Amino acid sequence: MIKNLNKIIQDGVDRGLLQKFTSGTYLDSANVSIDNTDYVNFGSCSYLGLEYHPLIKQGVKDAVDAYGTQFSTSRTYLSIGLYKELETELSNMFGKPVIASASTTLGHLAALPVLVEEGDVVILDLQVHSSVQMAAKILKANKIQVHLIPHNDMNSLESKIKLLSEKANRIWYMADGVYSMYGDYAPLHRIDQLLNTYKKFHLYIDDAHGMGWTGEHGIGYVRSQMEHHDKMVLATSLNKSFAASGGLLVFPNQKMYQKVKNCGTTLIFSGPIQPPMLGAGIASAKLHQTAGFKEFQNSLQEKINFTNRRLNELDLPQYKITDSPLFFIPVGLPRTIITIIKRMKRKGFYLNSAGFPATPMKKGGIRFMINDNLTIEQIDAMLTNLQKEYVLGLLSDSSSPEAVAKQFKLSPFLTKHQFLSEKHEMKMHLVDQHYNSIAEIDPEEWNALFYKFGSNEYDNLKGLEAVFRDNEAVENNWQINYHIVRDKNGNIILASVYSLSIMMDDLLASKEVSAKIKEIRKVNKFYLTSKTVMSGTPFTKGRSIFVDYAHDDWKEAVKIHVDFLQELAENKEASKIILREFCVSQKDRLEPLLLELGLLELELPNNCVVNNMTWDDTEDLLKRLPQKYRYSLRKEILKKEDLFKVSYERPTTEIDQRHVFELYRKVYKQSTEISVFELPFSLFQKMFNDPSYDFIHVYLKNGPEHAVAVMISQVIGTVYYAQLVGLDYDYVRKNGTYKQILYQTAKRAKQLGCEKVDMAYTAEMEKKKVGAIPEKTYGFVMALEHSSYAEMELLK
Repeated sequence: MIKNLNKIIQDGVDRGLLQKFTSGTYLDSANVSIDNTDYVNFGSCSYLGLEYHPLIKQGVKDAVDAYGTQFSTSRTYLSIGLYKELETELSNMFGKPVIASASTTLGHLAALPVLVEEGDVVILDLQVHSSVQMAAKILKANKIQVHLIPHNDMNSLESKIKLLSEKANRIWYMADGVYSMYGDYAPLHRIDQLLNTYKKFHLYIDDAHGMGWTGEHGIGYVRSQMEHHDKMVLATSLNKSFAASGGLLVFPNQKMYQKVKNCGTTLIFSGPIQPPMLGAGIASAKLHQTAGFKEFQNSLQEKINFTNRRLNELDLPQYKITDSPLFFIPVGLPRTIITIIKRMKRKGFYLNSAGFPATPMKKGGIRFMINDNLTIEQIDAMLTNLQKEYVLGLLSDSSSPEAVAKQFKLSPFLTKHQFLSEKHEMKMHLVDQHYNSIAEIDPEEWNALFYKFGSNEYDNLKGLEAVFRDNEAVENNWQINYHIVRDKNGNIILASVYSLSIMMDDLLASKEVSAKIKEIRKVNKFYLTSKTVMSGTPFTKGRSIFVDYAHDDWKEAVKIHVDFLQELAENKEASKIILREFCVSQKDRLEPLLLELGLLELELPNNCVVNNMTWDDTEDLLKRLPQKYRYSLRKEILKKEDLFKVSYERPTTEIDQRHVFELYRKVYKQSTEISVFELPFSLFQKMFNDPSYDFIHVYLKNGPEHAVAVMISQVIGTVYYAQLVGLDYDYVRKNGTYKQILYQTAKRAKQLGCEKVDMAYTAEMEKKKVGAIPEKTYGFVMALEHSSYAEMELLK
């Protein structure tokens, strides 16, 4: 995640949109100067624009004059008197005990490890703010169970409460009052009902974006919708609308307040709010309690209402229509968001992006805020320009209002807009062809591209199509299809086999996470599984996408292919798209383009390959190995070779075939390195009858009659692909049967005259002992939803 996040942010930096600095010597909420260019500022969360209010500015000056710039002492020992004054004013506003913290994040880190005790359980909303999720990781490290529900899904929440109530002491739900990306609200009336229905249910809610602009005395959106429940802790911000600095924790009772004040680590070990901003906070709190404060709220609300009306008149979409000052205009991919923001900057307007990882990759958008220092005229000018630049930005990136409506499940919008006539058409000299079966494609043309580069060759795919259709088990029904992009002369620029199937979301998760998920799947087979669009199939490996990089239009062909896969994934409600397998040079060439298209690099397990098969005999092989592997081959494998008998017979009887299958199943049940569904016996029947498949059986001379190890491989051209191994684990540790079968695989490939042995993934150390070299392989992934990834994070 960090590696890909770094690339995404750096891409935004390189495009001149992120990590910028203001220029000039003066600021106001309505305008900002960046790189010496002035913009109307729609990126400020200071919703009421109070940072320029004379009373608040004077509060800062008076505090500096009286107390200097800092008071550097832990609050456990001593707090400056301004703290007491600020917390008294805030307590008057909320009518409850409060603690002011140096930031909202530090407030979460102080409160949650104290409030959530042993035996409690936590439920997170999928979209709850990152700072709350950060604190939840500390709770998880403290052995607190942490669960996740889809965003604002109250049915899921209630189901979780019922499920957990029997064993949990308390159940804490953590949510935002106003969500920072989409600007939508928590369903507070429903939450209030749940608080009153379930005794163990408690609420911890972050209302940072709801503070100030609404509620009596500006106490925020949450408190404007419900009383302060005696099982609710409210966190909010003294930044944003409040125009000061710090965070605020509001408690339902004195006991809870005192406990957090005494034990909150960031209150003990982190620095306090400093005198200048304490002065600002006191002045702001007093201003909030004046009779005239409502006028600030009313003024902003008029502008919010105007914005909603104009968005409706201009037929611009919103993810959720609310009366908050935070707006989200759905777009899609990061590259399209960047395109629109750049177009708006050229028109003199500064707006924000909202995208991955805060949103799913294809569900990002334009995020802008209304603050009270903006004029109606400025808002109208921005929205009028946005209508045109939004449409043209979508079209320039091969998107459209229709595509956005479909992606976000919105009603049609901008269907008759004048700028739709400017739609950019795809290069018409490129032709993309779609096939439902490999039988519709010329075998020679297909194998010329794929035969020497993996198992996606013509006959193998034809057999897999027959095996993975019309099965009772849904996980064994794979939709295997084909896509070819040609130029006007019929030359292939791109060709791909791709599949749609149900796959495990922890495909490449850590062993620890997969082991936990595996336990859950014993009672819920399809836990953390979803439809996946993938190049190749879940069984084949090697090249699954051919790209003619020498062709002038290869990038356009890749875009056509990715756009098609995205449309397929959306229509079939798939959760992700995976493109694989690429070597380092291919990855480096594709990565900039695919990142722009919304696909992130995915480092796959190393592929272990014996490339040098020119050795004459075992002694010659030993000479070619590094010293430590030479020693291992002699001691661990060759020394025991006489214990075994090796057979290459193809299993023909039902008993022999079932035994091979059961040996495979034993390995499958032990594996947590790559998470996939168990392969069906029908696939093995296909392999038993396919002459391209080779079988190695290893027997113990003084052991059971049946084979204790088996390797199933496929010979394609001069490459020996070791695909599936089966082991009787009663003999693995004592007799070294796995190491032995690997060595016998290399010997068998040599015997058949193969020039290369592909030993696939995992067990690198053991494969190196027989001459294999790990080769880095990569894929690219687009997550169309991120709930499964978030849930797996909680399992770490």
